[in-house]
Amino acid sequence: MMSRAPINPEALLEQLEALASCKLAGECLHIKAQMPHTVKSMDIERPTFGLVLHGSKRISCADQAVQLQAGDVFLITGRCLVDAFNAPDVRNGRFLVITLNLCDEVLSAARILWAQPLRRDNAQIIGLPIEAMAESLLHWSQALHQGHYEQARVALVQMVVWLCRQGYHSLLAPPPERLSDRVHALIASAPARRWLSRDFEQALNLSGASLRRRLSSEGTSLSQVLLNARMGHALKLLSTTSLPIKTVAARVGYQSSQSFTRQFSARYQLQPADIGNQ
Repeated sequence: MMSRAPINPEALLEQLEALASCKLAGECLHIKAQMPHTVKSMDIERPTFGLVLHGSKRISCADQAVQLQAGDVFLITGRCLVDAFNAPDVRNGRFLVITLNLCDEVLSAARILWAQPLRRDNAQIIGLPIEAMAESLLHWSQALHQGHYEQARVALVQMVVWLCRQGYHSLLAPPPERLSDRVHALIASAPARRWLSRDFEQALNLSGASLRRRLSSEGTSLSQVLLNARMGHALKLLSTTSLPIKTVAARVGYQSSQSFTRQFSARYQLQPADIGNQ
């Protein structure tokens, strides 16, 4: 059998960076920044894969932290709050990170293929060099460039199974079902909408009292979930586009950019303009 040629890391990084201008790579988010900044208490809702292409990034959660440079891969294994410091490259002034939420289909397929007991593991943040996952990353990016989404998901499944072999089983541990997640998903589908309690009561077939009681049992409230969903969408827009702050505010339901800025700053301890993409 012929041996495979080694994968050139620099060529792989160039191919991954080209996803930023690839219209077929719609499931990826490309996080950009013009200035160093820290985002506090960012709500990660599900397992997330990322790759630093330019600049540096530090992610911390509870007692775990990873420092990442260009060419490093990271995974956040499940629901948590993280602090993230992002800094452009001092040589070219660029900061670029690809992130991708691992969808239920990928995680379900990986669970079927793994077919072994999941051990308890406390890793919430994983940092690895690109070489560790080069072959799967190559297949994933090639498939996206060609618009072959089923092949791209197969490559992601291979990555998740490989990570399980390294002992990172928490990726496959299904999170407990929460009502707040269902409410969050409804808001995220239309963050600019003027949501009222009765909208959720009708959509979820719950009385107002039951809705409030169940959210309270999860340590949150309707107003808090609404704020988190809107601010999360705003953070994504500020990090992935060059939309003016006034436009971002309107897209998440705020008529006043000043009111939006106050809420955003209180939520993330970061001014919207500090990301610098406007």
